[in-house]
Amino acid sequence: MIAIVRKVSSSFENALAKFFGSGPTDLSEALAQHDAYVSKLIDFGVSVRVIPSHLDYPDCCFVEDHAIVAGDSALLTNAGHDSRLGERKEIEDALSVDLNLEYMSEGARMDGGDVLKFGDKFLVGHSKRTNRKGIEDLEKFLNSRNYGLHVVEVPPESLHLISVCTSPVPGKLLAPEGWFSESDFPSEAEIIWVPKEEAYAANILPFGDKVMMAKGYHSTLKILQNLNLDVHEMEMSQFREADGSLTCLSVLYD
Repeated sequence: MIAIVRKVSSSFENALAKFFGSGPTDLSEALAQHDAYVSKLIDFGVSVRVIPSHLDYPDCCFVEDHAIVAGDSALLTNAGHDSRLGERKEIEDALSVDLNLEYMSEGARMDGGDVLKFGDKFLVGHSKRTNRKGIEDLEKFLNSRNYGLHVVEVPPESLHLISVCTSPVPGKLLAPEGWFSESDFPSEAEIIWVPKEEAYAANILPFGDKVMMAKGYHSTLKILQNLNLDVHEMEMSQFREADGSLTCLSVLYD
């Protein structure tokens, strides 16, 4: 597996923030947390490719938002916030080494943080950052590769779908109580509800029987351990302050 990651910008304290935090406060701590994340990926056997940061883009470490990978291809998105549109070029260059690239049309907007692969389909969140035109473009991209698409309305409390919904093991989804109902998800999905006060912890990053989760969420930790997963807790405090999560920090593909 390959991971594209991007170093934290020296302007990170100016990152967008509205949902989980009010803005990062400690650049050196953010850098250390990012280094630990990259080290953990390497420990898990992932081949990590690191892109330099950019002073003009405080949010540039959140690379997930710029691409959706399906098989040997990637759909490059038009980021949902105008301030982030310029981040894509370096992601595009990195992915072009291994993948065929396609592009969203004018007027389509999407953050990759709204897209989750789940079995033979993808879930996509309709959110403040992902519009209907973006969803239409994604559906065309996926249908041509024999993947289905299931649309989920993202609750107003969340920036993205997978900020608060991920799949720890095949067939199961992790989501916070009170934010969704079972009918929001595919009928075949088994929903594991985490306490609503631990909504941030519903964003996990699985690698087979190993999984990364944000540190400090004891109920969610027990849930994951009860799934017989080897859980690795990661300090994510500075990224949470920028509304970022574990999945946000990488684009992963085989």
